[in-house]
Amino acid sequence: MIIEQNTNYAYKLKYMDNPTFDKVRDLSTKFYRELPQALQDELFEALNRGIDILDSEPQMTAYLFAFGKMHQAKLNYAFGKLPEEFLEQPEINIIDYGCGQALGTMCYADFLRENGYEQKVKTITLIEPSEICLKRAALHVSVFFPNAEIRTINKTFDELNNEVVFCDDDNPKLHILSNVLDLDFRLETLTKVIQNQLIYYDTWVDDPFFEDIDEYNQFVCVGPYFSNSDNDNRMKRFCSLLNGNSYFYQFFNKYAFNSDKAWTAQILCFWVGQFFSIPTKEDINNATEDNYGVLYSKDGKRLLRCNNYELDSYSIKEGTIVICADAFSRKDYENIYCSLKQITIPNSVADIGPNAFYGCKKLNNITLPKSLKLIESSAFSNCESLQSIIIPNSVRRIGDAAFHGCPSLQHITLPDSIKIIRYHTFCGCSSLEEFIIPESVECILSNPFLRCNKIELKSKSPHFIVQRGMLIWGKSLISYTGEEDCLTIPDSVKTIGEHAFSGCKSLRRIIIPNSVDYIAEYAFSDCLSLSQIAIPNSIRSIGYLVFYNCVSLQKIVIPDSVGYINCDAFWGCSSLKQIIIPKGSKDNFKKMLKEEMWDLLEEE
Repeated sequence: MIIEQNTNYAYKLKYMDNPTFDKVRDLSTKFYRELPQALQDELFEALNRGIDILDSEPQMTAYLFAFGKMHQAKLNYAFGKLPEEFLEQPEINIIDYGCGQALGTMCYADFLRENGYEQKVKTITLIEPSEICLKRAALHVSVFFPNAEIRTINKTFDELNNEVVFCDDDNPKLHILSNVLDLDFRLETLTKVIQNQLIYYDTWVDDPFFEDIDEYNQFVCVGPYFSNSDNDNRMKRFCSLLNGNSYFYQFFNKYAFNSDKAWTAQILCFWVGQFFSIPTKEDINNATEDNYGVLYSKDGKRLLRCNNYELDSYSIKEGTIVICADAFSRKDYENIYCSLKQITIPNSVADIGPNAFYGCKKLNNITLPKSLKLIESSAFSNCESLQSIIIPNSVRRIGDAAFHGCPSLQHITLPDSIKIIRYHTFCGCSSLEEFIIPESVECILSNPFLRCNKIELKSKSPHFIVQRGMLIWGKSLISYTGEEDCLTIPDSVKTIGEHAFSGCKSLRRIIIPNSVDYIAEYAFSDCLSLSQIAIPNSIRSIGYLVFYNCVSLQKIVIPDSVGYINCDAFWGCSSLKQIIIPKGSKDNFKKMLKEEMWDLLEEE
């Protein structure tokens, strides 16, 4: 990070009480007005209507004086159009493009405070070609958001290439573009940089689908309006190139912001990645209710909630885009479940939100439309009567535990549009007899087939092989769905993944080769018949709950290579009688294990 330090201006900022954008601008106003008129005019002309890159402190002060109020008015208006759902997010990241002196980020801080929002900002990424402006921008945001991590990128948009712009986490992101989209640069370059990073960061996919986005991405774009010139189209084109979803656009002619200045403005707000599948209180208060007790958003694009838990058959309205989170799920804090048996989804729905049909225990048949792109986490979890489902080729992503706890599900077909199978997607689907991994799948996270003991796995993907019920990805053993009582892991395996053998009731003995150097959490949890296991001398640690509830485990041999055992590694191993450890290591193991296990330790 580069930041302005040890200057008179920096000291004034450091000791400013309750900093606001107006107070910051007042510093520049005082300096500018004390200059002779000729020098004021010279500085203003050098700004070239705010288009040129600033290269001196006097130019920065002149810019804040001349254009600060204009930026503030436009940005405040635009921030007021952000959805309540986004503003209520507890923590976000900010990316300020062509940030100048970070006017956009400062104004957002004022907006949050003035409207009573307690949102925290984790990281702020500032992108700016002028080094002197970037240093001052970092100084400004360090005062307005003292707890945020600040990242500075001193480049033009055309120079970004594969620059890492975003913070690698799932926090919602606010993208601020204030008076930059009308400048002379290639929109394709900037949008490509953004597209390459608007993905789920754990995909491990070389060419992921752009729709693989978990977090909210809000874009606020403000700029001048040129009365139908080509520059006016750049803002909308930017949105289009990002496959954005516009929810507010307006342009203003002069005197639009109750000012005596002749300001014009063009404002565009759009989202990328997720269509607000979690309804806010405001959404519910302003909703319209149909004759069946189902609430829709005012614009009819989102099905918010079903209040009629006796409803057994329903057709969702045409034009609906999103079935929101918990729409048909159980009532909060009550053990009451929806009676829904049949649901008709129109060919307009693109997103089925988290827990949308969670606990619809009688739902036995559903046809997903070809418009569908996203099935979010736990969308059909605990649909106990659901027997068969075909996922159309339009679906690009299926969320964590989407079909968790569907014991009647006998048949499911994944399309070739899916590249990632996520955490515990089909956990507890005990009636599944066969599952074919499509050729398109490049990544499987954790064990999506947990407690699917009867399933026969097959793989069309070149990235995965199935060997004696073991699903292997590269050198990682992801899942075991066989029913053997004795199993030898192949020498090609280096890692046994999280939950890989969880719930394998038939497995009594397993041989782990010396090629394995890591065993993940819960790897052998609930292996109820497992009685013996020898840890190879390639293993250095035994982690959290690796052998949780292995009630038949009587003996385990731990080599001298193991330097750490989590104290809960053997929690629930009620039959464990011997833990064989290297000679002279008992005192060390006592420090790691709980006292009730000390008597089980036996040195070789």
